[in-house]
Amino acid sequence: MAITIVNNTGYEAFLTINKGDLVIARWARVGSSHKLEIPTHIIGTIVAKATFQNREYVSARMQLNDTAAYIAQIEQDLENKSYVLRLLESGSSEPPFMQLYKTCTPAVSFIIQMHGLFEQEITQSLGFMPFRLRSGPAYMLQAVINGITLPPVQFSDENATITVETVENDPAAGFYRLDVAQSKT
Repeated sequence: MAITIVNNTGYEAFLTINKGDLVIARWARVGSSHKLEIPTHIIGTIVAKATFQNREYVSARMQLNDTAAYIAQIEQDLENKSYVLRLLESGSSEPPFMQLYKTCTPAVSFIIQMHGLFEQEITQSLGFMPFRLRSGPAYMLQAVINGITLPPVQFSDENATITVETVENDPAAGFYRLDVAQSKT
């Protein structure tokens, strides 16, 4: 499944697409008179970072599951007389929300990397309380054309085609707009 972006303007377009609160594309470039397909299935990783006793700890990277709860915890490493930051995965108690928890004293930054291209960082300061990220089903697209930020459009079809075009023949002539076409399936 993929969202198709068609740029029918004379300028390069820069797009950000969210699936709920998850950023699935950040400032993706689409050349003038070109198109781009953005996969809608979640392919990403998550890692946790925290500073404890003046040292930074980073967990192992895990595959992202958009219906999971992730728990960051600092554990003792008695063998090395140190600490380790672990990231554990369990099922979310509130789908379609992904939940981010911490059981340790310091704030934890959860870093989500989507499609291996960019990162979204969320800092959780409240212990034992979930930070909730809606992981769908609605999408939102924001575009910048020729230095102009367009109003965002929202849609629910993960196979939608979004056309970026120059307005030609109405009071907004010379401006740009985003048209959403839902798929036929």
